[in-house]
Amino acid sequence: MTSIREIFTTFGPEYLQRYGHRMPKTHRKVIDAVIACRTEACGTAFYQCDSCAEPSQFFRSCGNRHCPTCQYNKTQRWLEKQIKRQLPGHHFLITFTVPEQLRSFMRQHQRACYSALFKASSDAFKKLALDQKHIGGDLPGFFGVLHTWGRIFSTIPTFTTSFRAALSVRPIALGILPESISFSPSKLSL
Repeated sequence: MTSIREIFTTFGPEYLQRYGHRMPKTHRKVIDAVIACRTEACGTAFYQCDSCAEPSQFFRSCGNRHCPTCQYNKTQRWLEKQIKRQLPGHHFLITFTVPEQLRSFMRQHQRACYSALFKASSDAFKKLALDQKHIGGDLPGFFGVLHTWGRIFSTIPTFTTSFRAALSVRPIALGILPESISFSPSKLSL
C-alpha cells in the first residue's frame, strides 16, 4: 500500500512548484515533516540491550499531528474511546460537503471557514431535531469529523457527522421486543 510519505516524496516537488504559492505555510511544514519522519533528518536514537549489550539505533519520528505514522496509535486510542462512548442502537452518517466554487477560498481562509462549517452543520442538526415537521424530538446526539481531502487527493472539505437515531418508546410499552424495533430519527412518543 502506498504511504502518504511516498506520495509526498514522489509528487510533492511538482505539486509545490505548481501550487506552492497558494499553499498555506502550515501545509508546507506538514509535507516536510512527513517526508522527514523516521529518517536521519529527525535525528537518531541509540539504545543498548541491558542483557547482551547489543546496540540498536532508530530514526526518530517527526511528531507532527498530521503525520499518519506518528499519530496512528493515538488515532486508534481515540477511535476505541469513541466506540465505548457510543450509545447503543443505530447511527447515521451525514456529510456536509462544501460546493466546488468555495473550495479555493476555504483553502486560503481555513480557520474561519472550517469554524463556519462546523457551526452551520451543528446548527442544522439542532434545528431539524427540534422541528415538528422533520424529526420533532429532543436535541440529537452527534459528533463530527472534518475531512479536507478526497479519495484522489484533491481538496474537498467535508464535515462527516455520526447522528444517533432516536428510538420510539411506544413499541416497548406494547410488549414488542427491542430486536424487532426499527430505528429512525423520530420524536419520542409514549
